[in-house]
Amino acid sequence: MSTDHHALIALIRNVNGMTREQTQVVIHHLMDGSLTPDHGAEVLVTWSQRGETGLELATVVEALLSKAIHVPIPGGMDLCGTGGSGLGRFNVSTTTAFVLAAAGIPVVKHGNKGSKIPNGSFDLLEALGVPFQLPVTQLVKLQAATNVCFLFARAMHPAVASVAPARKIASQRVNRTIFNLAGPLANPCRPRKQIIGVTDEKTAHVICAAIKLLDCERALVVCGHPGIDEVSITGPTHVWDVQNGHVHHSIIERIHQHGIDHAHLPCGDAHANSSTFHRLLTGDERGPLLDMVCANAGAALDCWHGRKVLSDSVGFDEAKTLFATGKVKTAFVRHLTLAKELSG
Repeated sequence: MSTDHHALIALIRNVNGMTREQTQVVIHHLMDGSLTPDHGAEVLVTWSQRGETGLELATVVEALLSKAIHVPIPGGMDLCGTGGSGLGRFNVSTTTAFVLAAAGIPVVKHGNKGSKIPNGSFDLLEALGVPFQLPVTQLVKLQAATNVCFLFARAMHPAVASVAPARKIASQRVNRTIFNLAGPLANPCRPRKQIIGVTDEKTAHVICAAIKLLDCERALVVCGHPGIDEVSITGPTHVWDVQNGHVHHSIIERIHQHGIDHAHLPCGDAHANSSTFHRLLTGDERGPLLDMVCANAGAALDCWHGRKVLSDSVGFDEAKTLFATGKVKTAFVRHLTLAKELSG
């Protein structure tokens, strides 16, 4: 017999948000399989419509991490977005991961496949032929040798599998649920620094409030024009820099290239994006998309090195040089080759 979901919904409907203990009760019932998919979906939809709080989100992240597969790769950097913009997209953060690897920065990128179309990080990796569902020991070897590894959220968080049917039903009624917000924060490696993309200011504030309650040395929460979870070159980008319990908000406009429409940037499903990825690595893609990737990589480089984000062209120029000298391509080939060897 299913748990009485009405009691859970009554907790969620508190306009002031739930306590940590109440949130633990709700997330426990969502993840233990005691709710039917329809009832679980109703809980998720109600929560999304009321709006999650930072405390609730941090509590959910802690619950996910307590049940996650342990991956002993400390001190790295993650780049992940919440998605949900509904706009065409290229896999900027996945490409940026290889830029950072080429710069010698340790990356442990957490992510998933696309929820509606195959355009997520792991759809791209699949299209590129990169094995990613490796045993933990192999992931550790891969990251140590190539500066980067990819943690497939579905494999890292097996306890979430029971929620999948409810999330699928909920996705027909709301753009995202609390699990979409928790995903970028639930990297089992607990990275020292990270960039988290969001699509609106309200979500940014919730994410920032959660980060302050979690253990992270520095995190950038970014939202770019026209509502993408990346640094934008087609308009201003809002950046919330979270460090030592404080949040500093800024608006970056110096990389805005006037006259470029986001809709005209190359994007598509995994197959189309894999072709674009290879063109970037070979130097055949030299248009505004390259600048957008370098802007995001530049922000990540600035974050890692403790600099003010994109206040000058240092990070951007370093990323451009890594592409131009073939070092990004070398980093990708090294990772692809070893990943295939380890999967064999």
